[in-house]
Amino acid sequence: MMMMMMIVKKKQFSLLSIRSPAFLLVSKLAIFLSIVLCVFAFFRLHSQSPQFRKHYSSTSTFQVVTQFNGQPKISFLFLARKDLPLDFLWNNFLQNADLASFSIYIHSEPGFVFNELTTKSSFFYGRQLSESVRVVWGESSMIEAERLLLGEALQDPANQRFVLLSDSSTPISNVFTSRSQAKALFSDFLCSFLPTLTKRYGRKKKRRAPPTIIIDDGFTDFSTDNGS
Repeated sequence: MMMMMMIVKKKQFSLLSIRSPAFLLVSKLAIFLSIVLCVFAFFRLHSQSPQFRKHYSSTSTFQVVTQFNGQPKISFLFLARKDLPLDFLWNNFLQNADLASFSIYIHSEPGFVFNELTTKSSFFYGRQLSESVRVVWGESSMIEAERLLLGEALQDPANQRFVLLSDSSTPISNVFTSRSQAKALFSDFLCSFLPTLTKRYGRKKKRRAPPTIIIDDGFTDFSTDNGS
């Protein structure tokens, strides 16, 4: 009987010690410190990754010139998967252009060089970026490639207009008309679709609305009506 009473008292003492304020305080403190260490380790690993270093280098090299005196240039920013299959069309477009009014930058796959063996137009010789990332369609790597293009173009203060193009883009007017239109614009816009066009067919032959891009001080929202 005495042995049973001692066992019961020991159990009661252990339960009381676990529920004591001091034990609960120590437990909460240990959990809090564990969370802080996990968060610190995550950010430490993220900051040491090559992708983060590339992202930081591309964002830190931006130069914004508020005033520029001189002949402004239109910067063509090509986001290409590899080469430019329609380079012959762009060659005809740029043949009669004042080259001092244009600049060309190409983001291609890492290691790809534009020369006489890879392009039919001398306008693209050596125009590839020295730093590039491997781009996957529909992923954030596309945004990173665009930032690299824009960051490189901003190194030249003469670049006052920026035209983002893909490797399948083609000029639909002559160089003089394009230059006049670009110089007359003072706002950013996406001219992939007519304002009256509300429906189009996707790659799976499903009708969907064209995507809407909302840009507000570093935040970009890509959205569609049906999310496809």
